[in-house]
Amino acid sequence: MKLRLQQFIENKLSKAHYEFDESVGQWAGWIEDVPGIYAQAKNIEMVRKELSEILEEWVLFGLRDNQKLKGFDLNAVLKQKVYA
Repeated sequence: MKLRLQQFIENKLSKAHYEFDESVGQWAGWIEDVPGIYAQAKNIEMVRKELSEILEEWVLFGLRDNQKLKGFDLNAVLKQKVYA
């Protein structure tokens, strides 16, 4: 079972846009419905990994600041049973 945070991140990553930036010779990636989420790296795989990490931090900071995050339900996460 995937945690809801992982599902949220995967959902957002599926909507990411990627473009090769010839001026710097790297790939850029961003997610339009999450302002400020942007990454740049040598290949798309690395951009996707960076976007994932940035999204996770964005969620954690949002929760810390008691912000409502569209598409993310903290109550559902807290009620979910996690088995190790």
